This record gives sequence, C-alpha cells and structure tokens, in this order.
Amino acid sequence: MSIFDKTNVAVSRRQFLIGASLTGAGLVIGLQPSPSSAAAEAFEPSAFIRIPVEGKIVFVMPSVEMGQGIYTAVAMLLAEELEVTLDQVTLEHAPADPARYANPLLGDQITGGSLAIRAVYEQMRKAGATARMILVNAAARGWEVAPDTCKAEAGHVVHAASGRRASYGSLIHAAVSETVPQDVPLKPASSFSLIGQPVRRLDSPEKVNGTAKFGIDARPDGVSYAAIAICPHFGGKLRSVEDGPAMAVKGVKQVVRIEDAVAVVADNTGAARKGLAALSIEWDPGPNAALSQADLEKLAEDAINGSALPHIQEGDVAKAEIEHGPVHEFVYRQPILTHSAMEPMNCTLHVRSDGCDVWVGTQIMGRARQAVADVTGLPLLKVVVHNHLLGGGFGRRLDVDGVILAAKIAKQVDGPVKVTWSREEDIRHDCYRYLNYSKVTATLGADGMPVSWRHRVIGPSVMARWLPAFTAMA
Repeated sequence: MSIFDKTNVAVSRRQFLIGASLTGAGLVIGLQPSPSSAAAEAFEPSAFIRIPVEGKIVFVMPSVEMGQGIYTAVAMLLAEELEVTLDQVTLEHAPADPARYANPLLGDQITGGSLAIRAVYEQMRKAGATARMILVNAAARGWEVAPDTCKAEAGHVVHAASGRRASYGSLIHAAVSETVPQDVPLKPASSFSLIGQPVRRLDSPEKVNGTAKFGIDARPDGVSYAAIAICPHFGGKLRSVEDGPAMAVKGVKQVVRIEDAVAVVADNTGAARKGLAALSIEWDPGPNAALSQADLEKLAEDAINGSALPHIQEGDVAKAEIEHGPVHEFVYRQPILTHSAMEPMNCTLHVRSDGCDVWVGTQIMGRARQAVADVTGLPLLKVVVHNHLLGGGFGRRLDVDGVILAAKIAKQVDGPVKVTWSREEDIRHDCYRYLNYSKVTATLGADGMPVSWRHRVIGPSVMARWLPAFTAMA
C-alpha cells in the first residue's frame, strides 16, 4: 500500500474525536467513546494519529512535503514518543483545516520559512506521548495492574512481570473510554531511538519508482486539460480573442475567457496547447505597459539615498562616523528572480453547484480552500482540497494566484479540468523574489571592529503583503 494512500475506516472520526484543536505548541484532545465501540475499526487519539485494529498506524502530516524531508522528520517525532518504528506507519496528507493543522508559530496552515520542525517539535512529541499513555492506561486497566508497571515498545504495550503483551490495535476499543492524561512527560534525549539518528526517507521509494503522486498527476474521472495565456503585462486585461482557429483543432472543446487570461480546454494537453497557439489574442496592456527592469532599478537607485522608514535606531551613529572615520560604504543589489519550481504550476478543479473538489500541491492549504470558495461563491465547507506532494516549492506555492486563475476557468467548464502553466507563463507571471538594494555604511575602531553601522534596505515587504499580522507584531 502506498504511504500516501488513505486508510478507510468504518466509522466517522467525529465518533471518536470531539473538538481536537491546536493551541501554541500543545495539544488539546477530546475523546468520546463510540456508541458501538466493538464496531470501531480505528482509534484517533489526536488529529495526527489514527490507529487501526490491524495494519499500519496512520500519521497525518500537518506540513507538506516538497522535497525537504519533512514527512520523514515529522513521522520521526510522532514515532519516537508513540514507541513505534517507521516501518509500522504510513503517511497521509492533512486536509485543508487550519483549525486542526495550523503551524503554531504562524497561526495558519502554512509550510514555509524553514519553520516546520521548529514549530511542531514539541507539539508532535506531545501528540505521540499522549497517545502512548492512553494505550498504556487502557492495557493496564484491562490487566488490572498499575500503569507504571507497563511499558510501550514497538507498537505494543508490555507487562513484563506477567509476560502479557498487547498490540496497539487490540487496545483501541478500550482506549476510547480512557481519560486523556494531562502533562504527559516526554522522553529524555538520552532515550531517543529515532530523533537524531540517520534514517531512510519515507517518501523516496515511491519517488524513485514513479508511483508518488504530485499535483500534476491528478486525473479525476472525466478530466479535461487546459492551456493558458495570461496577459504579458501585470495589470493588463484581455481585450479580444478570435477562437475559431482553436476550435478547429482536433480535441479542443472550448475557449474560456477571464479578465486577464484565456484558456483552451481540450481532451488532452497536446490539443490544448495547439489550440492556444492558434488563437489570435489582443491584450490591453494596462498602466504598466512601458515599465521596464531599468525603470525599477532607477527607482531603487533614487530611493536608496532618499527618505527612509526607520526600523531600529540605537546610539549616535553620526557622532561615531565623525570620530571614527573614514566611512566604508557597500551597496548590494539583488535582481528580480523567479522561483522556477521543477513541477509546473498546476491546479485541477471540479466546480459543481453543490460543491467543489480541488487537486493541488500547495504550501497553504487553508488559503487555497478560501480562495476557491471566494471565486466560486460556495460555502467554505463545500470546498474540498486534496493535497499532494510538491515538485519543489521555494516559496512559489505560498501564493494562491494559480489556484484563483484555475477556479475562474473551472467555473466555466462542465466537469473537472486540469489547468497547467507552461514554463513561459510561469516565468512571466511568477510571484517574484523582489528587486532589493541594500546600502551598508560602517566605521571601524583601532582594532578593526565596527563602531558604527547603517543599513538601508530598498524593496517591497513580502511579509506586509503575505502575512500582515507578522509585520504588525514586529
């Protein structure tokens, strides 16, 4: 079974889990026995762990895997405290649900900024330790022995004095009746068997043999394929398009117009791209038609010596510069760059009157769901996002522009449609790393060490646009 396949269970998660939520780095868990515990086939002690009667334990990954090894690292944290080995678990993408899977440091369901392990290190360990203690308590109660005479090892609870041993799966019916323990102690580093040890990545075998599923691999039944052309000028619009030649291409189904782009929908990607090439498109370039790289660089050059918004001011720098001159000056220029992830930008949607399914690889699951709800007008809970592995993120999939564009197209298509960007469109319309100039001036003391320091930065604020609350806190 694929480590990315979902394990089907016969009962609703909500029969076992009431009100699971994340608070800071801790875990709040509510359990309620199933009305028919004997019929239960799985036990969910938290939003991150599902234990079936038989088979592998499922770990639900709160962060997304885009090549950085996070699925293996998070699995190690859970497995360490749950006392299972990595070959006893299988992994599942978390659904779009910021209430349960938000990054504790960012307050949203986000993977980025190299924060995943830092954010969930204690949280995942607490989830594993709490689940372990519930199972130990359930076994001890059934055996009528003290819990501290039992221990967990390799997916079992063991009572050494009597030689009794029970698998986690055999304990799940009893576990649902256990009181959730509070402040479960975590293992000391000296007892770690996984954390800090070299292990083989859990996602590598399927990536090597080609069975791993990325967003671009989504193929729901009846899917059509769309190729897109976006206005080459930011802020520009679609003025007109002659679609007759495209409709004459074999396999082309329709031409979709939105305010700043046009898409050709076909039976396959080849036909869609041929149809797109046949279009005669006229664009309204908008207010930025004449804007060039040189213009942006000139603005930065002018601004670097102009007025500034102070962020930190300490000491009397002007006095230090007079007393310890000369002033040494350095200017660093960073150009606009694309992210250019290996996997092309893509999103597959099926918009219906009663709901919408979205297949995409994204670093921001919750925002993707909200964006589709906003475009389609559907209630948020009617939008289901199926996350996938990412063929590289590099920050590109921290934006939802591709999801929004695909949703606007999918609204006009009957059935599911996969919208795939060409590499040319990706480079022209990336959410670029911005143009940045830094001017540093410093004076040095007799020992050669800095006495004064000025640093002026010219460039837009990514965080002010993308996470305004972070900027407000700063």
